[in-house]
Amino acid sequence: MKEVKVAYGKQEISLKIPTEYIIDTLQPEEGAPLMGLQAEVINRLNSPTDSSPLAEMVGKESRVVIIVDDNTRPTPTKEILEPLLDILFQKGVKKNNISIIFALGAHSKLNEKEKLAIVGPKIYQNITCKNHLVEEENLVYIGKTTFGTPVYLNKEVYEADIRILTGMIKPHNQAGYTGGGKALLPGVCGLDTIFANHSYKAMSSPASCLGNIEGNPIRMDIEEVLKKIGPTFLINVVMNHKDQVVAVVAGGVIAAHREGVRRLDSLVKKDVNKKAAICICGTPDPIDINFYQMLNSISAPYRLKEPVIEKGGTIIVTGRAIEGISDGDFYIALKENERESLWLNIQGNSQYQERAALQIFLEGACNYKIIVVSEKNNQEKFKEMGMEFFQDLETAYRYARSEYPGDKNTLILPYAPYVIPQLITEK
Repeated sequence: MKEVKVAYGKQEISLKIPTEYIIDTLQPEEGAPLMGLQAEVINRLNSPTDSSPLAEMVGKESRVVIIVDDNTRPTPTKEILEPLLDILFQKGVKKNNISIIFALGAHSKLNEKEKLAIVGPKIYQNITCKNHLVEEENLVYIGKTTFGTPVYLNKEVYEADIRILTGMIKPHNQAGYTGGGKALLPGVCGLDTIFANHSYKAMSSPASCLGNIEGNPIRMDIEEVLKKIGPTFLINVVMNHKDQVVAVVAGGVIAAHREGVRRLDSLVKKDVNKKAAICICGTPDPIDINFYQMLNSISAPYRLKEPVIEKGGTIIVTGRAIEGISDGDFYIALKENERESLWLNIQGNSQYQERAALQIFLEGACNYKIIVVSEKNNQEKFKEMGMEFFQDLETAYRYARSEYPGDKNTLILPYAPYVIPQLITEK
């Protein structure tokens, strides 16, 4: 027997599996955590990739908008902002000409306590910190992309003299990776823009998957927005599964982002030699904040160029879901509809705000059995959505094994949102 541990929020939970049942445990690399994050941020701002230094891009009268992550990412926003703001102040940029906007996309608004926790008291008290608002009066229309996406962008972001995008780079099940231009789209765009970018057609492309940028219509659509706006500067961090920063990239949005992607790939792309019948997917904090975010774990074995789980197999996902299912209509949609009719709905003119999340979930639920290991207070809702629920990982695995009594293929992804499995035959 072998004891394996998988993420469950800020903790790990364990179970024992016969060694011969395990195909592999795909653990992302830790890398070498940076010693002196703020010093490296300063270094990158002064010596960026494919861009002039940030200090040369601003002047005393510059209107600066800084876009930052919300509380669904472990990005060390405060530590990035402090040296960044120091550079702006040294150039004479006025405090009242700087705004920090939380890139909420379609996520729920942050309250004042949540904003304060992200940026810290000193910044919060001195710089205007705003939620991005998706209502029409807060947006400006700047044209369509070649993919037909109507771009409604946050008006203040558009009118700024310079936009500074911050964030973290990790695997993403639609755009290949987070970070880069995603701070703009979906981060500070209107719902029509977000829905068009996350359309059924775009998300159904084989290129729209974890760890892929080449030919990815969602990523390409995002990066077209950069051509429609003025000067934009990127600073992103690459983080390991322990929420430690291992690299900082800065400069031109696309070039700096790709530099970060290459660094991340060295940590998270892992080979596996055959498909699994059962895949156990752990979800760390804060990605397990709700079930919507836990889709990053659930989709890790299948939203790939080549799935690493057999069709009809079982995905066991662990996560606390301390804020429940989602911010929007994901739960209602699954509770009130049969999966087949819901699948047809999202292929058409669906009005569900969380249509993209429903598509990712249904791609999994229609091809694999999904078992959730979570907190008891979520039990009824998960069952109403048609999923098996357990509070205990051992029990969940025994149940899954009963479905495959003669099959020994189990794959373990202890930190599923931080790994990109690659089937060797696919490579």
